[in-house]
Amino acid sequence: MSLIRLVYASESRLVDANRRAELDGILASARRFNDQNGITGFLLATEGAFAQVLEGPRDSVMETYGRIVVDPRHAAFRLLVEEPIAARSFPGWAMGIAERDETTSFIFGLYGVSPETDLHAQPLETLVDLAGELAGRPA
Repeated sequence: MSLIRLVYASESRLVDANRRAELDGILASARRFNDQNGITGFLLATEGAFAQVLEGPRDSVMETYGRIVVDPRHAAFRLLVEEPIAARSFPGWAMGIAERDETTSFIFGLYGVSPETDLHAQPLETLVDLAGELAGRPA
């Protein structure tokens, strides 16, 4: 089976009042679908943006991306890469997540992610490296 990796960044349209419930819903739905369809990946989230790495069979990844693009919780999409891969970078994650909060703010900052230069403004390598760094943290 050939695998692809797709990485995108977008602006977040989540409302602060519902943010936690919305993120929990996104994760629950993504984990179910991804587990059933052979997709792995990692989501980075800040108050103003998302960045996500999706890995898996081309059809499944593209179907997932198609649903995300029309989701009103996202805006200003940047597709950073869609490429074949030999192995997964996030094999243990049906969908992992790291949010910028009091605990992770320092690590996000080391990669240049701040309110002024949020996820949607970062280059591909920065986002993939940051996701890899945060995926290695104990849950």
